[in-house]
Amino acid sequence: MRIRRSAVVSAVVVVLGVAAALVVAPMLSTGANGGGEKGPTTVRSTLAGQSVRLSLPGPEPKGVVVWFHGQGGNVNDRVDGPWLDALRRNGWAVASSEFHSQSWGNAASTKDTRLLVDWAEKQAGAKVRLWVSGSMGASIALNALTHGVRAPACWYGVKPALDLTRMEKVPGGPGYIRRAYGGGPVPADRNPIANVDRLPTETRYRVVSSKQDEWVDYAENTRPLVDQLRGRGADISLLDVKGGHADPSHWNARDLVAYADSCAGGNA
Repeated sequence: MRIRRSAVVSAVVVVLGVAAALVVAPMLSTGANGGGEKGPTTVRSTLAGQSVRLSLPGPEPKGVVVWFHGQGGNVNDRVDGPWLDALRRNGWAVASSEFHSQSWGNAASTKDTRLLVDWAEKQAGAKVRLWVSGSMGASIALNALTHGVRAPACWYGVKPALDLTRMEKVPGGPGYIRRAYGGGPVPADRNPIANVDRLPTETRYRVVSSKQDEWVDYAENTRPLVDQLRGRGADISLLDVKGGHADPSHWNARDLVAYADSCAGGNA
């Protein structure tokens, strides 16, 4: 059977048109090209030499969540993964920074926090309501709270690493900590577990931690944080999970989103 040449040309045009549509459609739906669409988009910048980013759910977020990555993390760590991205999918903006990499809560990371909070609020047109931290990130977040950065309504800490003098079991931890503090010992006011009495009790706290954590000892980090804050009358809750430091039970998206939503609204 003979096929007319015009019919073949028409078929090729249709196929190419469909292929082009398949390429363009995801870009428009995700807002990845930063256009004028009102869907999700990501804003990137640099503050004092540190890469920062803000994942926006749309034009009117519930609020801003600041994420503090752990040792070995970076500005993109977990932000696009199912755990943190659950916040964006539920209407939250999520901000993150490089935080001087393995900074372990030093003065540079406190400056990074202050700059990130101000920048993210301006970009999102909404207030920071919640700080979320993982492992080393807890030292960055809590040191920022005790060194003058405006406190959020809520803090959510996953397997918080807080006693910087007892991180021998964390692979590379002691070396990173020494470098973060210029080769010397950690200053007394920069060891978070020694300064729980300076944390704001107006902030609500939630901790996700495992007694089986082989790197960050529960009894040396989570337990004193919870007991001391509770003793001072702070609102602090604890979600005990199972397994070692890398166990996936730590990353409970449903719990994170529910806690974030409980922190939305108000003037704090």
